[in-house]
Amino acid sequence: MSTANKNNSSELLSEKLISKSDTSKIIITGDWNTTLNKIEKHGGLPWKETTYRSSIIDLMEELDLLHIYRELHANTRTFTYETKNLKIKSRIDFSFLVSRAVSVNVKRAEIRCSVAPDHKSIFLGIELKSDLKRGPGTWKFNNTLLDDKH
Repeated sequence: MSTANKNNSSELLSEKLISKSDTSKIIITGDWNTTLNKIEKHGGLPWKETTYRSSIIDLMEELDLLHIYRELHANTRTFTYETKNLKIKSRIDFSFLVSRAVSVNVKRAEIRCSVAPDHKSIFLGIELKSDLKRGPGTWKFNNTLLDDKH
């Protein structure tokens, strides 16, 4: 997906979330394929800010979301992606974005081994309170809709 499409996707995602959700109680995860901070990359080309990364930061600010793994592990250098020769490591699947109100319920965020040869899994442990009601289920954005003119 091009950078322009990713930025447009982020803006559309923000609009949909705001119009369809209680954004004070939200958890977002995904295959982000970017890093938010320099500490989340090792090897390869030097880390730099990208427009796509900035659009995610804007979404986080707009919806008051926290990068919960970074909040719980502020100075830890752990990675979710590693090349076979281990020369390039990054946390491109940087975890969950959690609204500030929900963050107090997060008990742990961990990176664990996975069956995928080059990616690790991400685990989030939450203690749900009675005031948090379950929504209709998992929502997955179909980004092919962005190409539909109608």
